[in-house]
Amino acid sequence: MLINEKIRFMRQQKGWTQQEMAKRLNMSANGYGNIERGNTNINMIKLKKIAALLDENLLGLFGDDQNVFNSIGDNNAGTQNNQNFCSLFSDNDQCTRNDQIEWSLAKQKLITTQQENEISILKQLNEQLEAKIDNEKL
Repeated sequence: MLINEKIRFMRQQKGWTQQEMAKRLNMSANGYGNIERGNTNINMIKLKKIAALLDENLLGLFGDDQNVFNSIGDNNAGTQNNQNFCSLFSDNDQCTRNDQIEWSLAKQKLITTQQENEISILKQLNEQLEAKIDNEKL
C-alpha cells in the first residue's frame, strides 16, 4: 500500500472526511485531496502532522510501502541520499539535519524488518525442503 493510500485508509477508519482532515491540517480540501491521490510531494512537517492526527508514527506510514525509500537512492550514497531526501519534501519548509537523521533511521528500520521477514520465509522454505527430502528417502 502506498503512503497516500494508507493515509486515505487511516482517515476513513477514523470516520473523517477529506474536508475534516484538511481543516485539522489547516490546508485546503483540494490540497489535502491531492495528497491522498498522490498528486503532490509532501513535506516532512506536514507528513508528521498527518501521522500524529492518525495516531501513527512515520515508520508506520511507510511500513507497507516498499517503494518509499527506493526513490532516495542507494544506502551507501551518503550526501546524495540527504539531497534526494530534501527534494522529496521540498515545500516551503526547510529540511533539517534532524529530519535527515529521522528519515535515515526509519529507512534502516524498514530495511531491517524486510530482511528479517525474508530470512523467516527462507527458513520456512528450507524446513519444508528438508522435510520433503526426508520423506523421499523413506
